[in-house]
Amino acid sequence: MRVTVTNPPWPGEGFGARSDVRWPHKRRDKYIEYPIYLSYTVAVLEEAGFEPSFIDAIMEELDIPDFAQRVKEINPALLVMECSTPSIHYDLESAAQVKKALPEIKIALLGSHSTFFHKDILEENPAVDAIVRGEYEITARELARAIAEGRAWSTVEGLSYRHGDEIVANPDRSPIEDLDSMPFPARHIVKSHGYRAAIYSGDQCTAMVSSRGCPFQCTFCVWPNTLYGHRFRARSAENVVDEMEEVEKKYGIDEIYFDDDTFTINRKRVMEICRLIKERDLHVSWIAQARVDTVDRGVLQAMKEAGCHYLLFGIESGSPEMLATMKKNITLDKAREAIRLCNELGIKSQAFFLFGIPGETPETIQLSINFAKELDASTVQFAVAIPQPGSPLYEECTQNGWLIYNDWEDFASGNAMIETPQLSRAETEQARIRAYREYYFRPQFILREAVRIRHPRDVKRLLRGARSVLARLNFFESSRSS
Repeated sequence: MRVTVTNPPWPGEGFGARSDVRWPHKRRDKYIEYPIYLSYTVAVLEEAGFEPSFIDAIMEELDIPDFAQRVKEINPALLVMECSTPSIHYDLESAAQVKKALPEIKIALLGSHSTFFHKDILEENPAVDAIVRGEYEITARELARAIAEGRAWSTVEGLSYRHGDEIVANPDRSPIEDLDSMPFPARHIVKSHGYRAAIYSGDQCTAMVSSRGCPFQCTFCVWPNTLYGHRFRARSAENVVDEMEEVEKKYGIDEIYFDDDTFTINRKRVMEICRLIKERDLHVSWIAQARVDTVDRGVLQAMKEAGCHYLLFGIESGSPEMLATMKKNITLDKAREAIRLCNELGIKSQAFFLFGIPGETPETIQLSINFAKELDASTVQFAVAIPQPGSPLYEECTQNGWLIYNDWEDFASGNAMIETPQLSRAETEQARIRAYREYYFRPQFILREAVRIRHPRDVKRLLRGARSVLARLNFFESSRSS
């Protein structure tokens, strides 16, 4: 049986960054993440004996009619579509046009937004047959099996579906316990070519996920609440390095981005991963996300020696009060120490800051800007808090009337959406633009990056990063004036 897995169209100006993106958004530069979880889904379906295909309409720049035609040509029994909050209108229109072209096809949506609003979507959209809730690879496989075998869908945990005029929500599916039992992502079908981000410096790049679930409780984070849970589940060090070896030797990958929520939670496992990388003499470089309170000199030294050249840290704020409000549970001293150690060991670092959480004031934002300059990480991102449906932040803002928007598309508009008595949306937007200018246009930053150039790929990385920053500034300013 044929099953098609898709990252569907997202029309309009710019490129929709949806798949493997925690905060879906539009961007003018075509830096699109590798759709790692869709690739896992394809692999799971293939392993189960189905005939899977993959369409990335964002990467291929397909409009909705072209997308519907592609699906019609494949003629699968099941179409699996990843959706997001800001693209949901287009996602539903894509489903409707596919259903019109292929009336017998079964269409299932997956992702954070459709998980949170599963009943509403099914009630209002007859073209959608099912919602795959939460962590979706196994549920998608079991739905495909139910269709192939003619079984009742009531047997599929984690599935919501329409049964006549009734909306049925089956019991939740437990998270995958043994992540080592999963096949590696289907890179022979979901090819890595073309996917990259501004942080990459390699020629052939891909993403990996070595763990799932986040034990922390940050109010703005949505995936632990809608997709992967708060319990940390990790692949074994050997399984992770097996995949690293495969992507280097089979697919010619020279750089990997580990998109774990926090790669460094289990120190012993990280050290074993690093040991195995060196033992197998792998030469792929890599990037990971980390928390400042989960690293020390020993683990960072091991990571550096094993090829890690870039670490991304969610600092979020330079105000201890705001860190407590966000439930970030880190200290400024921990942030200082983590960035200092990275600088000493020659690991590039990115510090991520978030503006506009309820309780934020112009003064706390300035503390964050000042702290970013004090840390002097290799790169910094300043983002406005977007209350994604399913996150504690969304619940807080909707209950208090602080969330201001006209349409789901506004969640990718680049505009601030939270308005509180302490901080207006306009003040938040202006602060973000000011933060980027103050940080990146400093002579100190420009000189430091120029001195660090050692290789032509460093020049390419800097140019990509510069284009990304300028694109953000232009997008923010044009959004604010529109």
